Amino acid sequence: MGKPPGFTRPKNVVKGNIMDNVRNELHKLKKADLHNHLSLGPSLSSLKKYYPNCNLVIPKQYNGLEGMIDFIHNNINNVMTTKTDVIKFMEIAIEDCIADNVVLLEASIDINLIRHFNESIEQLIEVVEYLKNRYKSKINFKPDIGFNKTDSIEKVYFNATKCIESGVYNGIDLYGRENNMKLDGFVDLFNLAKSKGLKTKVHIGEFSDPTSIENAIDLFRPMEIQHGIKAAYSEKTMSKILNEAIRLNICPQSNIALGSELSLSEHPIRTLYDHGINISINTDDRILFGASLTDQFEDLIRNHVFTINEIKDICEKSIK
Repeated sequence: MGKPPGFTRPKNVVKGNIMDNVRNELHKLKKADLHNHLSLGPSLSSLKKYYPNCNLVIPKQYNGLEGMIDFIHNNINNVMTTKTDVIKFMEIAIEDCIADNVVLLEASIDINLIRHFNESIEQLIEVVEYLKNRYKSKINFKPDIGFNKTDSIEKVYFNATKCIESGVYNGIDLYGRENNMKLDGFVDLFNLAKSKGLKTKVHIGEFSDPTSIENAIDLFRPMEIQHGIKAAYSEKTMSKILNEAIRLNICPQSNIALGSELSLSEHPIRTLYDHGINISINTDDRILFGASLTDQFEDLIRNHVFTINEIKDICEKSIK
């Protein structure tokens, strides 16, 4: 698509050895990670402390979303094979967030993980509640119910409804392929979640065009959009997001690794920020993309996308 309209760079740029001090300052910042798939959230270095024999080699680039899915099926799922593994992966992910000074974590937990829990959604809910209680003194962990656009709608409704009624979850998160997906079957579930006071999120606009973002907004009226970066290529779509007061939970390193965007220096996050849209910066799947929030903040500053003061502004708004 080329550069989005209105693309600018910050004037104040941090250079050279000063970056060491900047990184320390960035690490100390209180952070929010609002787009995080928890079972894919551990860092590779932390994972290897518990699984020293795992031979995972994480690629720098994937062949799009399909390539990432293939990597999960053929590699990650060879390590995470039991319910004990699932719990350990999620615990490591939370502990990595705490180590990066994340104080608010909104992370989705895929209902399909029930395959490791004797197909029991009740057992998975118990694990989520256990994680909330275990870490409540260290981090504000707000789990989301995660489900895929390609899942059976009947199965999603059965399991997600139990999650919603459990009172354990904070929100719902619909993800998966973006192009040519029929999504109206999930509308009633979004309405149920809203009626119970849950936050609603939908993945759209990482690979799909601005029109798909507008259609998702009209269909679901979500509180937040996961990614949504292609909105930067349409003034109309950006205005719609702004008027609807929707936050975009963006994952720059994920976008680069999946090939949605070619480089950080021209990532459309800057255009969205300049348009006044409420954005957050997030990890997505840390095991797959290898970057903590501190890493991404530093990279965005190095690539002249944001200044440190703008990063602080984004952090403060994300926590609020």
